[in-house]
Amino acid sequence: MRGQLGGSGRRSAAKQGPNVWVVRHGNRYSVKEEGVPVYLVPPVTQRLAIHIARWISRANRSELIVQNRRGRIRARDSHGSDHFPPRG
Repeated sequence: MRGQLGGSGRRSAAKQGPNVWVVRHGNRYSVKEEGVPVYLVPPVTQRLAIHIARWISRANRSELIVQNRRGRIRARDSHGSDHFPPRG
């Protein structure tokens, strides 16, 4: 009986954590969380940094943002609670 549970039966959206960035650090890449001044991992290859950052962004239910060599955004991937189909 749904009415007795005290809710509409819909799952509440989980709180999102900070976005996770893969940024250039010297000649290699590192992982940072938005708003945190320190790097989460030491400089590694870009492939490994993306792999680690994807794992962290899934745990945070946040967005993964990857920069290229010039510091421009190369890719974005959302692991949050997006509405599907999108509103609009």
